Amino acid sequence: MPRLRPRRPGRALTALVLAGLLPPPGLGAPSPADQEIAAAERRVEGAAATPDDYVALASAFMRKSRESGDPGYYGRANAAVERALALDPNDYGALRTAPWVLLGLHDFQGALAAAERARAVEPEDWWNYGTLADARVELGDYAHALQAAQRMVDLRPGLPSYARAAFLRALFGDRAGAIELLRLAVAAGSARDPEGRAWALVHLGHEYFATGDLAAAGRAYTRALDVFPDYYPALGGLGRVRAAEGQLAAAAGLYRRAVARVPQPDLVAALGDVHDAAGDADQAERQYALVEYMGEVAAAAGTTYGRQLALFYADHDRRPEEALRLARLEAAGRGDIYTDDTLAWACYGNGRFAEAARAAHRALRLGTEDAMLHYHAGAIAAALGRDRIAARHLRRALALNPHFDLRQAPRARAALAALERPALAARAGGP
Repeated sequence: MPRLRPRRPGRALTALVLAGLLPPPGLGAPSPADQEIAAAERRVEGAAATPDDYVALASAFMRKSRESGDPGYYGRANAAVERALALDPNDYGALRTAPWVLLGLHDFQGALAAAERARAVEPEDWWNYGTLADARVELGDYAHALQAAQRMVDLRPGLPSYARAAFLRALFGDRAGAIELLRLAVAAGSARDPEGRAWALVHLGHEYFATGDLAAAGRAYTRALDVFPDYYPALGGLGRVRAAEGQLAAAAGLYRRAVARVPQPDLVAALGDVHDAAGDADQAERQYALVEYMGEVAAAAGTTYGRQLALFYADHDRRPEEALRLARLEAAGRGDIYTDDTLAWACYGNGRFAEAARAAHRALRLGTEDAMLHYHAGAIAAALGRDRIAARHLRRALALNPHFDLRQAPRARAALAALERPALAARAGGP
């Protein structure tokens, strides 16, 4: 098996660097994942490499992918798992790792089948219930996802199980319960896995932000950066908080740092939104054009940012037909509420309001208290002339978090004001 080097960027990122659109990634000190990759590569290069050695390499690549945001590591992890199974088709370590890798590759049906196979071999292994829960969530089978997550908590309380339970609590509208569980996840984190603990802190910040508690969200993101410096999701989260607070220069600086570390399309788009809010339309357009180019390069390199790009196009009134195409592709392989929401918003941007309303209804089927979901549902209802339903959703969005999005929250306020104006005028002109 050829050596798979740990800090080489993926093809999409390399193309952007060569085009001069992004700075080259700094190597810096090797992270724990880098060290694991180097150690595993040394073992697999030996003449007596075992399935366990390849499983260790795959696991290290998976951790590096989350750490770096580079989806290219998923393919390398998959190659390592396949090599392990070629050596021993029944190797349990490879069987339990395979669904984790397939989830990263967005093969959710394949991940579910692989997780079920691993569970059949070892029904008391807590790990298998985590991958089962993840696959079920992506496929929209929330009842079975809940069962799997609960079984995981029962077998192995800790950061991975608490985090999954927290995500499901939030999906079912219990943000307070999600915050409680994520606090447990943070407390259960290990100093030997700083990225894992930082990840839990970032998601704790996301939950606080969803409730409109900017101060608590900012503290969580700052703690994540203390645990794992320059962690790109924490930089992006803190940038969103500063933007919501009106500190646009600070927000732009944080987003630039995040993009320099990991150039995710949603981070580049958020930087553009900050420039737009600051009145710098030219700089905003440069960022938005870069997002489009990133999508084209990634697709040519064999990876896509389907849901991210579909939402970007729909949010920014760009390429509506492409937004809908990408949203339909995502919906063909996923059944979760956020894919339904993406499809709803893309349909809305193409004037397909009835289809948009059906998808928005599916997106809210769990009672999720997410301001963006309610905003989208409200805008769609308004387009259909369902003013009372529209006003109810818009009020709920702004009550949940008046700062839910730098670009869309002002639109929600304007749309709600337009709906309420006739009623206010009628009352003012009454007897």
